[in-house]
Amino acid sequence: MTRRFISILAALALLAVAGCNSSSSSSSSGAGDLNVSLTDAPASAYKAVYISVNQVEVKQSSNDDDNGWQVVEIVNETINLLDLSGGILKDLGTRNLPAATYNQLRLRLAIAPDAEKNILGTDHPFANYVIDSNDDVHELKVPSGYQSGIKLVKQFTIEAAGLTKLIIDFNAMKSVVEAGSSGKWLLKPVIQVIDTVTLAGVQGSVTDTPGSDQQGALVTAQTYSAAATLPEDEITVHAGTLTDNRGSYLLRVPAGEETLVVFKEGFLPACQRISTVTGTTLTEDFTLTAATSGTLSVTITGLTAIDDSVTISVRKSGLCGGSLSTLYEMTAQSFAADGIYLIALPPGTYSIVASGENLTTVTYVRTLTSNATETISVSL
Repeated sequence: MTRRFISILAALALLAVAGCNSSSSSSSSGAGDLNVSLTDAPASAYKAVYISVNQVEVKQSSNDDDNGWQVVEIVNETINLLDLSGGILKDLGTRNLPAATYNQLRLRLAIAPDAEKNILGTDHPFANYVIDSNDDVHELKVPSGYQSGIKLVKQFTIEAAGLTKLIIDFNAMKSVVEAGSSGKWLLKPVIQVIDTVTLAGVQGSVTDTPGSDQQGALVTAQTYSAAATLPEDEITVHAGTLTDNRGSYLLRVPAGEETLVVFKEGFLPACQRISTVTGTTLTEDFTLTAATSGTLSVTITGLTAIDDSVTISVRKSGLCGGSLSTLYEMTAQSFAADGIYLIALPPGTYSIVASGENLTTVTYVRTLTSNATETISVSL
């Protein structure tokens, strides 16, 4: 286990305690400190995902005025989200604020990058962009709905003379919407806010049946709700990451019941029900079984507006270590242009949920076999 990995686990326990302990740094009995940091679930398709953060703001629950935002920190920094994988945290700032209950956090994006160099050793060409595996640069357009800031609903309390820590978990894998040959790439942020008062950890390793470490396996912690009104809301992914070059992973999750899912192309998926406790780290290892993939071919038509996109969520039912079958998400991908998109999947029967702003949600059921192709057509 690397020294960095050990330090992350130690920090995890400290973070959980910090959410409820007092701090001597607050300036008055009627105020407490709020600290906000940023982390990311990595995206294997890119070498870098840059976003330019202008500032972080919060709003009290009792304030309905849209002008009632309070600045936590002016950041003005261009950040590579992929530097924050594997449990690394980027400190966005700390501010002493009135003791109260708050229910919103806003991340304002900058319109211009900072003056630092990117991983290619060149100036940032855009405020928000990706560098793909071929070192090609693609600007990320920010849909109009986010240009006033990314508003995140999350209730938390700042206690008098206390310290509250929030982690913004920015899922780059789902936030970058690639449009293929159209050249239209979008940044549609998929973000969760984690209050460290309820924080727990899950760590482990992923190997195959010969015992080889599996780098780049997608590990997600998620919950399923059969009572959800819309199919796209039945599954909530609380955290996700990719395994490192030793097959290791670390997730921060809200304490409680979760389904842990592992997916990698060329293998059958694996899942396990887990129960975590605040301030502790659970170890859960997985062994994957190799399988020859089939292909899901997705044809999308009708995407015309700059904000349009379709998300394809691939789901499967399984026991996941329990006596009752549950539905879980193996992978999800978003697309912002018409075209034919291919998703490699192991043999099995899947529920495929297609959703989007201008699309009535459609659920398809397809059974894939090795080296065969199944198709679905999605029309807006």
